[in-house]
Amino acid sequence: MNTTKIKLVMIGGFCLVMAFFGGKDMLKKGGWPEVPAEVLAVNVECDMESTAHKIVYKTVSTATIPCELVDAFKTVHADKEWKVKQKFTGTLRVGTGADAVEATMELNKDGGREPQVGDKLTVVQNPANPTQIERTGMTGARLTIVIGGGLLGALLPYLAFKPRRRTEAYAVAGDLAGDAGADQRARQADALIAAALAKQATLPNQPAPVAAAGLAREGRFAGQKTNFGRRN
Repeated sequence: MNTTKIKLVMIGGFCLVMAFFGGKDMLKKGGWPEVPAEVLAVNVECDMESTAHKIVYKTVSTATIPCELVDAFKTVHADKEWKVKQKFTGTLRVGTGADAVEATMELNKDGGREPQVGDKLTVVQNPANPTQIERTGMTGARLTIVIGGGLLGALLPYLAFKPRRRTEAYAVAGDLAGDAGADQRARQADALIAAALAKQATLPNQPAPVAAAGLAREGRFAGQKTNFGRRN
């Protein structure tokens, strides 16, 4: 097994493992009930990321800092180029009445609008652990990952062990058959020339040398027609 096949098998196996655990997680969280939640506080931080591309690999540096320190951070680490992305973490009151609990969850912008205190949303909650919550609408994303990972995990090993096509064998067989046909046509042309030379004495009213030359030329032309397309 060559290196390419080993890589395909390893990547395919990784995809299958991810699909398995993703499917397991989807089945577990698919039964969580939806509950109302309200944002009590919003904490804003900035995710810093820098990617350095080397010849055969790349290195990624990350950091999460308060957004007011971004400029100072870039000054201290001026040897790298940084991408900045805001991250919103909300403290939520989940549920209503006496069953309400506080939990934290990462929030997203809604149409360019930053999350605000007092925003109301719907989350799914783990009945066994009420503080474990998640945004709704994640089932579709998980399903896409599971299906994509499963298909890719099955496809890559198939490509690694797929039998080689027999096109090359057919091409070689065709070349051999073509060479055999060309040799046969060459023998036929030589036979025509020999027959023409053998009958040169039977031609009337022509000197022997002239007749021989004419028949040889005729036989050679016939051989060229027969041998047209012969491979050398």
